[in-house]
Order: sequence, then structure tokens, then C-alpha cells
Amino acid sequence: MTRLLVALALLSLSALGGPAVVDQAGRRVELSSTVARVVDLHGGAKWVLYALGGADLLVGAYFVALPADPLAQAALHQVDPRYEAKTLPIRPSVEALLALKPDLVFGSTVVHGEAFAGLLAEVGIPTVLLYPETLDLLSEAIVLVGQAVGREGRARDLAALLGDTVERVRATAGRAEGRPSVYFSAFYPQNVYAGEVIQNVITELAGGIPIGKAFSPYRAGAFWYRASPEQVALWDPEVILVPSYSRSSVAEVLADPVFGATRAARGGRVYRFPALFSPWDTPSPEIALGLLWLAETLHPGSTGLDLAGEVVRFYRDFYGVELPAGAVAELLGK
Repeated sequence: MTRLLVALALLSLSALGGPAVVDQAGRRVELSSTVARVVDLHGGAKWVLYALGGADLLVGAYFVALPADPLAQAALHQVDPRYEAKTLPIRPSVEALLALKPDLVFGSTVVHGEAFAGLLAEVGIPTVLLYPETLDLLSEAIVLVGQAVGREGRARDLAALLGDTVERVRATAGRAEGRPSVYFSAFYPQNVYAGEVIQNVITELAGGIPIGKAFSPYRAGAFWYRASPEQVALWDPEVILVPSYSRSSVAEVLADPVFGATRAARGGRVYRFPALFSPWDTPSPEIALGLLWLAETLHPGSTGLDLAGEVVRFYRDFYGVELPAGAVAELLGK
């Protein structure tokens, strides 16, 4: 470490002495007396921070996928005009983090873990680890982020909205007839989300049968199972979901002989999961919209909701962004 970085570490150490929180790894984390500079390496915490009006606090962040749609770019620029300049890799070096002088880092229990958090603690950077892979844990993470940056009241409002959405969808799914089998692909079509990952949680809640739930991730730290062509043919899913961050488009999935022969392809039920700021299927406040969209997609007409209106209200109320109605219809694939 250079002399400058050591000095920065000592400066960061001297700033501790504020409140403490218990993170989702069960660690008690002593925070700085003033949290004015935050880095998000988890990927979801920054969206909570933005919804809490905390764009000014964020000095660095990992993005699962930077918004590519012009509507999303314009809207996010209203929330944080400097978001592109804040982009970090998911595993930056300690030296790179020290250079940002953060008062707090949010990390992932799976990707970063306690060893990484301990390393940052040695140089005086408090790290809160998150694991929001169920909707209850996501609500907990939202409140935790709010507590850490001194905006707990607003965070509880956001968590309450998520809870209300869950209950509305649960009631809808209970009335719907049939539960289609759903192949929820990950970064590549042959990878299906596995186990209790949040994509399978929302699929089941929205009235579908998540095919990958019964399988374990193919390696530690992954959230998906690598499916063979024979398995896909055997499953013959009724619905295929392609996330916005997939390396393949819906058209490419349909053109693939493996997926093109499924009931989903034959029935025209291969869908791109929406995204605006963040993908609507990942652990962020926007998953509330993803859950509503998925319930309506799996059981058309069953929700009785004005989905476009829900989207407009959500971004207005929590991000201060007014979306044009036509753009929302395009976003929803209408």
C-alpha cells in the first residue's frame, strides 16, 4: 500500500463511532459517525439509495447492466446525473475503494462474503453484507440500507409498498386457474435459475411453477443450474422468461432448436422480463413491478390492475420521475 492509501485508511478509521447495524450475514457493523460517501458492490443497494433520495451519497456502484434504453437513460439521469461515472466492477481492489474514501460499503454475502468485509474493516471501511434472495429478506435489506444511511422512515415506506404488492399478487395467484411451468433463464438461455433464488420466488408467487427450483446451482456462488438440451426437451416448459441482462434476445432463444421446439415457443409464450433502472427480476425496489408484470403475464387479465398506471405511480412516488404513458406501454410490451 502506498503512503497515501495508508493515510486514507487511518482517516477512515478515525471517522468511526456512529450507530451500529446487524447485516444479513449476522455481523454487527459499527458505522461511521457520518455516512456521506457510500459504495454499493451488491448491485441492489444503490436502487434503494436512489429511492431514498440518496443519489448524492453514492460515490461508486456495481451495475448488473447499465440501462441501454434511451427512456431509462434519460429517467436515470434525472435521478443521478453522474451514474455512469460511478460504475465499478463487482470486485474492485481495496486500493480503488480507498481512493473513493467511502464511509460505508454494501456488499453481497455470496459474492464478497465475510473475508472481503474483514479485509475492508482492516483499513477502516465498514461493510454491510446483504442477501435479499427472498421477498422478506429484500424488505429487510431495504430497511437495513435506510438505517445505515439515516433514512429509515422512507425505507420502511418502500418496504411496506413491497409487502402490499406481495399480498395483492398472492390473492390474485390464488384465484387463477392452472399454474404453467416456467423456465426462467439467467445470463445464458441454457442456465435456468435454481433453488430458492428470488427469480423462482416471484415465479411461484405469481402463479407459476419454477422448473429450476428443484435443482441446486451448478457451482458455489452461482444461482443457476446448467440445463442440457435433453432436460429442456423433457421439461418442455409452457413459459420461458428471458431477463434483460441475458446474452440472448427473445428472437435468438426462439431460433435455437432446443428452445424453439418447446410448448412456450409454439404457444408464443417466450417473454423478455422488463427493466428500466434495474432489471425487474433482481433484488431491488423495482421487483414490486416485476411481480405485478409476471402475475399478469402468467395469467392474463387475472390481476384486475392498471399495470401501466402502477408503473407510472411507482417511479413518480419513489424516484421523482414522470414516465410518458406511451413509453410505459412499450416497456410492458403492450
